[in-house]
Amino acid sequence: MKKDLIFAPAMLVIGILLFLLRATGMTAHIVISIIGVLVLIAYTVLTKKEWKVPALEITMRAFYGIALISGIVSLNVHGIVALAVIHKVSAVLFLALLVVLLVSKAVSNKKA
Repeated sequence: MKKDLIFAPAMLVIGILLFLLRATGMTAHIVISIIGVLVLIAYTVLTKKEWKVPALEITMRAFYGIALISGIVSLNVHGIVALAVIHKVSAVLFLALLVVLLVSKAVSNKKA
């Protein structure tokens, strides 16, 4: 749980910064998303044995990957609305699952 208290808030901050694209600009958006990938990889490696619901943990990381890939593709291919929708929906789902998993881990550790 201690690792979750370090990495999950960091990922929440990264996610919030990524939603502030108009304020940060595209260059910062790209750099922040790369930092997010690095933090997510470290978070995965260090907490994999502690996953309470592995399917949700994998799904959360998959949504970050989908958001990342759809963002990269939409940079190179303009005018496809579906890509923008997929990018935003997967980003929201990533953050929602991150919060749900963090809360569920906190509740389960309080009971123990």
